[in-house]
Amino acid sequence: MRTLGIETSCDETAVAVLDGDGRIEFALLSSQIATHAPFGGVVPEVASREHLKALPLLVDQALQRAGGPPELVAVTAGPGLVGALLVGVRFAAAFAWGRAIDMVAVDHLDGHQVSPFLDLDGGPARVAPTPVLGLVASGGHSAWYLTGAEETTRLCRTRDDAAGETFDKVAKVLGLPYPGGPGVDRLARLGQGADTTFRQPRLKDETRDFSFSGLKSAAIREIRARGLEGLGEERVGQAGRDLMASFEAAVVRQLLTPLPDFVKEHRPVVITASGGVAANTLLRRELEAAGASLGVEILLPPLGLTTDNAAMIARAGQLARQRGRRDDPRRMDVIAREVWHPPGMRRQIERQHAAEKASFASQGEC
Repeated sequence: MRTLGIETSCDETAVAVLDGDGRIEFALLSSQIATHAPFGGVVPEVASREHLKALPLLVDQALQRAGGPPELVAVTAGPGLVGALLVGVRFAAAFAWGRAIDMVAVDHLDGHQVSPFLDLDGGPARVAPTPVLGLVASGGHSAWYLTGAEETTRLCRTRDDAAGETFDKVAKVLGLPYPGGPGVDRLARLGQGADTTFRQPRLKDETRDFSFSGLKSAAIREIRARGLEGLGEERVGQAGRDLMASFEAAVVRQLLTPLPDFVKEHRPVVITASGGVAANTLLRRELEAAGASLGVEILLPPLGLTTDNAAMIARAGQLARQRGRRDDPRRMDVIAREVWHPPGMRRQIERQHAAEKASFASQGEC
């Protein structure tokens, strides 16, 4: 089904149209980076207003340039900023209802996980094999997922800050423009980082979860101790470049530490990475090297599909519709927090909640 995809979960207004084979017929994105840059981060109310202005214009262009009228609407319904999500969901619901076409609500993280299988050169979407071991790393999320034929399972996650958020906050103290990830990447390419500068966190439980808050704080302390605060990309000198190389290496090392164990345990056919941090030069290089060492194919999205985009939402909606999913536009709502999960994960969360409830009952708590 030709699909109109709408993505407004944060600060990017994105619209795309995919044909029935997942070819990208039209994709356009209205960025709000310049709007939020003076604040050093996304202002939710401002983001919502910008979506209201941009979305109707982008959809109008999509309808004019697509190969035909859409038969399905796919829209991000969570997680994300609640006001921003509501703009996209309400628009999509009205669009689908007014044209009497199907609608599917899409998990933003599910969209990221299908992005490596899309083609920006006009080819059809690749059919994903199973199982797929996928890293989603962005400004709001950092987790490894295992996608099988029936369900998606989260293997580990960040306990605090996401990797992209850590890049942004450290970059802000250094005086780099928002978003900070590209600036850190540019400096790190010119630096010689020492692996001993930043230590990896040690969690007390048996999970392979991440923790970036300590690394973020340590990097900020080093910036201030070396007199680099607020200097910006042109004035930090070699000391700043070396420090960012060490900092970047510590982030990437933590993200990839669980990979060998996950490959051994789950035997994936392909390993993917997605989200804004998947554009990082070192992460892409280290993943390729790991894939060659472990004997597993590495599939990375084109750089144009690493950030939030509507093509991935449209494709995730197509796959959900093929599985029989269809949502009622009159009853659509958004779920801003990351309790919104891919379909297969809902059962996992329900089991977790049941176990927690039983644990509380055994302790006499309510």
